Amino acid sequence: MKDVKYLGLILIFLLLLSACKKEEESPTFTFSALGLEVSGLREKTPVRVFHEGKLVLSYPAFPSRNVFLVFPWEPGGRYLVLCGKRKFWLTAPPQRPLAEVKIFAPLGSPGKRLVLFPGQKVEEELVLFSRKECPEIGLLFTSNVKGLFLVLPAQKKALGGELSRYFYRQRICLKEGKPLPFTLRLEPEGQKPGVEIVLRLKRKNFSLSREVKLLSWLFPTDETGYTLRVRREGLLVLPNPLFERLGYFLGLKAQGFSRYDPLAYETITLINTGPAPVNVLVKADFFEAETGKPATGFYPPRFGMAGHYRKPLALAYLPPGEKVKVVLPVYAHELKPGSYLARVSLFSFGEEEPFLVKERLIGVTRGSPLLSGALLLILLLGGGFSALVFLRLKALLRRFSLRELTLLALAGAVAFGLDFLGGMLANVLYALLGPFNILVGGLITEVVHYMVFAALLVLVPRPGFATLKGLLHYLMGLVLFGGVRATDPFFLGFSLLTFELALLVFGAYRRPLSWRTVFSLALADAVNTASSLVLHMTFYRLFFPGWYLALDVVVKGFLYTLLGAWIGLRVGRHLSGFER
Repeated sequence: MKDVKYLGLILIFLLLLSACKKEEESPTFTFSALGLEVSGLREKTPVRVFHEGKLVLSYPAFPSRNVFLVFPWEPGGRYLVLCGKRKFWLTAPPQRPLAEVKIFAPLGSPGKRLVLFPGQKVEEELVLFSRKECPEIGLLFTSNVKGLFLVLPAQKKALGGELSRYFYRQRICLKEGKPLPFTLRLEPEGQKPGVEIVLRLKRKNFSLSREVKLLSWLFPTDETGYTLRVRREGLLVLPNPLFERLGYFLGLKAQGFSRYDPLAYETITLINTGPAPVNVLVKADFFEAETGKPATGFYPPRFGMAGHYRKPLALAYLPPGEKVKVVLPVYAHELKPGSYLARVSLFSFGEEEPFLVKERLIGVTRGSPLLSGALLLILLLGGGFSALVFLRLKALLRRFSLRELTLLALAGAVAFGLDFLGGMLANVLYALLGPFNILVGGLITEVVHYMVFAALLVLVPRPGFATLKGLLHYLMGLVLFGGVRATDPFFLGFSLLTFELALLVFGAYRRPLSWRTVFSLALADAVNTASSLVLHMTFYRLFFPGWYLALDVVVKGFLYTLLGAWIGLRVGRHLSGFER
C-alpha cells in the first residue's frame, strides 16, 4: 500500500514538473529584399530552408540567436523552415519589397525598422521621449528598386538606384501629450503602386539625467571590464624604464611599442531605470589636477595636420531596466607621474550638452629605475650569498675552534633571548606609538642586539663571524616560531653579506677594539634596513612615506646601532679581560 502511495506522489511530482516547464518561444521571420531574416533562435541552432521539397539553403550551427538567410525567394511561395528539430511553414509576400525604412524618433534612439511593400499603407504611433519641445527625428531609407521617389510635404526626392540609401532628418515641434500626424509617400516610376507612411508622433517629457544612473566606475581594468587584482584601484602604473630596457636587451620584449595600443582600460557600469530604450554616448576626459589643463598624455599621439587628439568614446545601448558595461581605453603617451582628474560625460544623441558628468581623482606612478636596480642587486647578491653559505657551510665551520663555536652558541642564545624580550616590549609600544615606535622600541632592540654583537666580535674576531651569528639567530627563530618564507634567502643572504663586507672593508676583524668596528656595524645596519624596506615594498606591496624611511634608516638603522656597538665594545673589552 505504501509503495502505491509513493508511486502516486512521484507521478504527481513529474506531472507538476512538466507543467512548470517553460515553453520555448517561437522565432520571428521577416522576408526582406535579399532573403529571410530569422530572430530569436536558440544559440547554435542549424537552419534549413526547403521550397517544393527541394533544399534551398542550409545554415550551420553558429553561436548566434539571429541569422540572415540570403536567397532569391519567390513571391507567394510556400517555404518549409527547419530550425533544429522544429518546423515552420511560411508564405512569402505576394510582391517583393520596394524599400526599407528605419525610424529614429527622436534622433539618437535605437530606431524601428519597417519593410515596405507596394500598395501598403503603414501607420505607426511613436512616442518621442524627449525634454525638448522640438525634437529631431530621422528616417533612413534603403531603396530596393530603381526610380523610387520620396514624397514629402514640401519636396520630392529621388532615392537613387537599387540598394541606395538616403537619410532624412526633420525637427518637429510637439506639445506634450498631443499627437501630430506626419505623412510621406514612396512612389516608383510609372503607374506602379507606392507606399504611404503615416507617423503619429507624440512627445513625452523625458530627462535622461533622472533615468540613466552611473552605478560604478572602475579604473584601471582589463579589456573585458574586470579589475586587475595586481593593480590598486585608481592608480595607473606606467612601465618601468629599467625593466623595459632589460627586456629589450635579453630579447624578451620587441623593440618599440604600438602607440595605438591602450595601456589599460576604465569600465563604467550604467543602468536605465526609465521605460524606454536609449542610446548614450560616453566620453572620457583627463585633466591635470592642479591646473585643470587637458592631460593629453592619456590620449593616443596626434592625428591630422591640425594636431587634434582623438578622445576615447563609446556608444551604449541601454534597454529599459537593464545594466550595461562600457569599457573605454586609457593610453599613456609621454605621461608624467602624479595626480590627475578623470571625467566621464554622458550625452544623449543629438544633444551637445551632457546630461551626466562624473569626476574622480586618479594617480599615475612609474617604478623608479634606481629603486628597481637596487632591488635586482639585492636579489642577486642575497640569493647568491645564501647559496654560497649553504654549499660552503662545513668549510666555514672548520675555520672556527671549539671554544669560538661555544662562545658563538652561548652568546647567540643570550642575544636571541634579549632580542625576543625587546621585541615583545617593542610590540606593546607599537600599539601605543604607532609608526613612531621606531624612536623608542628601536632604541631597545637595536642597542641591545648590537651591544651583544660587538661584545662577541671582540671575543671572536674571525672572518665569517657575522655569517655564523646571523645564521644562528635565524635558525633559533625558525625552530621556536616557524614560518619559513620564500623570501628568506634574499633577506638573510643580503644581510649577512652586508655585515661581512663592512667588517672586512673597515678592518674590524683585524682591530675589533676601534672606532672602525662601531662605524662599520652602523653603516651595515643602515644599508641592511634600507634593503629590507625595499624587499618589503616589493614582495608585500607595502607603502612607506619618505619621513618614515628616513627615521628607520638614519635613526634606527644607523644612530641606535652606533650607540649599541659603542657600548658593546666596552663590554667586550671587560669580557676579554676576564677571559685572560
